[in-house]
Amino acid sequence: MSEQVKQNMVKRILIDAREFGRGRLTGIGRVLEGLTDALAESDDIKQIVLAVSFDNDVPLRLRNRDKIEVERIPVAFLKSEKALSSLSYQGFSLFISVYPKLPLFGCRCTSVHTVHDVLDLTDPAYKRQLRVFADGLRLRTALKRASLTWYDSAWSLEETRRHVGFEGKNPKVRYPGLHEMFKPDRLKEEDNVLKRYGLSPGYILVIGNGLPHKNLGALLSIADHLARRIVFVGVSEKNQRFWKSRFPARQQIWIKYAREEDLATIIRKSFCLAQPSTAEGYGYPPLEATACGVPAVVSNIPVLIETTGGCALAADPSNPKAWLEAFQVLEDKAIYQKQIEKGLKWAERFRGRKGWEKHVFDIVELMRVN
Repeated sequence: MSEQVKQNMVKRILIDAREFGRGRLTGIGRVLEGLTDALAESDDIKQIVLAVSFDNDVPLRLRNRDKIEVERIPVAFLKSEKALSSLSYQGFSLFISVYPKLPLFGCRCTSVHTVHDVLDLTDPAYKRQLRVFADGLRLRTALKRASLTWYDSAWSLEETRRHVGFEGKNPKVRYPGLHEMFKPDRLKEEDNVLKRYGLSPGYILVIGNGLPHKNLGALLSIADHLARRIVFVGVSEKNQRFWKSRFPARQQIWIKYAREEDLATIIRKSFCLAQPSTAEGYGYPPLEATACGVPAVVSNIPVLIETTGGCALAADPSNPKAWLEAFQVLEDKAIYQKQIEKGLKWAERFRGRKGWEKHVFDIVELMRVN
């Protein structure tokens, strides 16, 4: 490698990797894992340091990689924020935040942050929370100071502009990539995976944390009229109690946590995936489903129409009957197959490391300018 090429390399990148948490499989965690993996494969990047709360939380495919190192920071909020700020002074070329914020106590190097959504600032269900003011302030500060702002969707960018008044000095809409495990290929052990969770094939699948904007009531209210059971994956016990108290005696299946390596199988064995959200910033589950060859039914809100490329059936999130009709439409084998084909074609562009090429390009270009 020539000296000129070495000089052009992004020397060291520090990434806020606190999203890697035990027992959690969040959308932000998937972004963090896929982005880190793609950056580590770039010839233009020398080293990546992941700032984590616990060493064992780092996904297996990121461990023991030549370019990736792990730096443990405190768990406590203020201490972890201070540690991130201190690390940014230790010779890094770039700091990347997968959150819409930067370290609370400042950042010494060039920085990038990510806006997935601004729901905590705009959705009525969250407006009374004490942290809303602080989150809004940190978002505004990051938009002013970061050299690059990634948005998961054009909708998130427009919502930020509408709420905050500006979208950062270098905004980019970049759809996150999909893990390669989300594919239509069947595996031999899939029946054993279903047994682990007490499932039988052909269910309607819902993946998400079950917070109010996930709008699970749209499905629970029609559950008794469906020939298929609904399986909810990823809903905490607290949020399960919230929905069960409002829709008692609905015989559905609730799975608080599914292992990451089992998720693709759980999707492939479903009849379809449903996402009845009233608001989202991106919406990973519908894309993961279509990449697995499973049709998706989503709310007809702009962001989900955008990120699924119009390849999912859409229903009004405020009209449970519309969801019942959409599921009935999918029972037509010809329509079902057509939805599979459309979804696979759209999802292919996001699969694996190619889904992160624009993110890597942004980083390399940013560092060449700076």
